[in-house]
Amino acid sequence: MKEIKYKRIIKIFFLVILFGIIYILNPYKIEYYGYQNKIMAHRVNSLEKLKYTEKVYNGVELDLVYDETNKVFDINHPPAPSIGLNLETYLSYLSNKDIKLWLDFKNLSVDNADESARLLNHLINKSKLKKENVLVESSEIEFLYLFKEKGFETSFYLPYFLYKQEGLILTKTIDSLKQLKEKYVYDGISADVNNYEILNTYFKNDRKFLWDMHSPYSRNQIQHYFDFRKYISDPTVEIILVKVALPIGNR
Repeated sequence: MKEIKYKRIIKIFFLVILFGIIYILNPYKIEYYGYQNKIMAHRVNSLEKLKYTEKVYNGVELDLVYDETNKVFDINHPPAPSIGLNLETYLSYLSNKDIKLWLDFKNLSVDNADESARLLNHLINKSKLKKENVLVESSEIEFLYLFKEKGFETSFYLPYFLYKQEGLILTKTIDSLKQLKEKYVYDGISADVNNYEILNTYFKNDRKFLWDMHSPYSRNQIQHYFDFRKYISDPTVEIILVKVALPIGNR
């Protein structure tokens, strides 16, 4: 009897381990149920990663740095060194023409706004992708109208640290953000999910694009499940970026 009980415990143990591995590597997690179309892959900055993610995720997010010297979009997240992959090459490898793209524009500025908007318009037209499926994100809200005028979706990148502020400091930050939102044209706002309650309080009706960098093997997994279900079921939340399930193309 003891031997049978011992074997049963070992069997249950290995089943739990197997379930855990499947859960971690599976891009279709239980907390996404009913809202898989809102899930996009975070930081797909290599062709190896793109090859996998475009097959199993609704869309991909990538980081762009406009190179004013060579007139190209370099796909890179500073301070990481560039690998010489430009957006035109990246788009040529896309096999899913209906895929959604979230473009995190890292260095949008007065010096490159017009030129970069024209180039992006040219590249997307050349690739025969749908502009309404392309989201251009930047903290420089004053230049987003240039991309919106060309048919792209746009998002105002909010400060990461909002949830770390409180009282008068938070109030001042929110007021300054609201002043910018009233002055400039944009489609939605983007932020880390840690800021969700603040967004839900001060920007309740805005379209929201969020990212959740939670590790699926965290000891807070149960609490995260309930928090995630709250975010994803919010009708104003249209996209949630998540970590890519498999460690492919580490970029």
